[in-house]
Amino acid sequence: MSDEELAAELKDLKLTKSQKIVLDILRSTGRDGVTPKQLLDKVSFAPRTVRYALRKLLKKKLIKRVPCLQDMRQWIYVPA
Repeated sequence: MSDEELAAELKDLKLTKSQKIVLDILRSTGRDGVTPKQLLDKVSFAPRTVRYALRKLLKKKLIKRVPCLQDMRQWIYVPA
């Protein structure tokens, strides 16, 4: 998928600014993914805003949640 097609698809999804920023960060990390705590360290949003963005992105199937193998109490978020 080209950058133009991706931009058009994201525009159709009507993402909020915080959702776009969270999605950009997750895409830049690749398949390694990040935990919510690592994500909070990278953005200046409130924890509630990050949780809301992650929940909405999961619902739209733009990201996936996988268990962290080092600490099974945590989840890692990766692009879908």
